[in-house]
Parts: sequence; structure tokens; C-alpha cells
Amino acid sequence: MTEIFLVKKYYFIPLMILSAVILSTVYLIEIYLELPPCKLCIYQRVPYFFSLIICLFSFFLTNKKYLIYILFFVFTMSMIVSFYHSLVERGLINFEIGCTSMNQDFSNIDDLKKYLDEVPIAKCDEILFSVFGLSLANINFLISFLINLLNLYFFRKVYESKN
Repeated sequence: MTEIFLVKKYYFIPLMILSAVILSTVYLIEIYLELPPCKLCIYQRVPYFFSLIICLFSFFLTNKKYLIYILFFVFTMSMIVSFYHSLVERGLINFEIGCTSMNQDFSNIDDLKKYLDEVPIAKCDEILFSVFGLSLANINFLISFLINLLNLYFFRKVYESKN
């Protein structure tokens, strides 16, 4: 019974720390290694921001059962986006993103060239950073999958137990 109480009380703290560490790491890679993120990389950060917010809400709620459902959904979406990005990186799926307007008003071609020289361009099908042959999208998929397994275990241990 005490074990279940401790798990209920402290489950969200390590998840919040993990989300903060992951976000810090990708921003450090972006800033200090000067590796610009592609659009899919940026989309993969969103679930970790949601995770931080959900974990913060957990401190103020007594019934945290629904937060586990939400976290499971959030990290399932993270798995889908990172899996898709992994397929794009490996060339198994073609992902073309059209030009988007940056609401810039260019009066001449020199201003446009200067702007394009200053803006880092990252393509979703290029792997700019990897660890042991795994891209950040691959690593994100594995982390999201493990977090979902942990969420399932936590839910079954705490909310489906008879204690």
C-alpha cells in the first residue's frame, strides 16, 4: 500500500525532469552545435512541452488517473511523428515541404539573398546529428515508446490493483 502511495505521489517528478532534460538537450544541440532543426524536429518538441505542463498540473490534482491517459496520448503522438520523421530521414517516405511565406517584404533581390544567407536551412530528410547510428528522431521514438510502456505499467500498478 505504501509503495502505491509513493508511486502515485512521485511518478510525475521523474517524467517532468526527463522532459526538461530532453528539451534542454535539443536546444543545446541547436545552439552550441549550430544545427538548425527542421520542421519535423520542431514538431517533436511539442509533446515534451505538454508533458511539462501536465506534470506541473499533477502537483495540484488529487486524482491523477486522467493525466496518465493524456500523457499516453501525448507520447503516442510523439511516437507517430518521430517514426514518420525516421522514415523520411531514411528515404522511405518522401516529405516535401513547400515554400512558406515569412511575411518578409523584399524590395530587391539583394535583400532576398541576404535574408536567405542568414537563415539556416534544415531539410527533414538529412540526419545532421546521430548517436551510435541513431538519429534524434530514432532516439525520440525509443524514448516515447519507453515512456508509454512506463505509463501503462504505472496505470496498471496503481489504478487497476485491488489495494
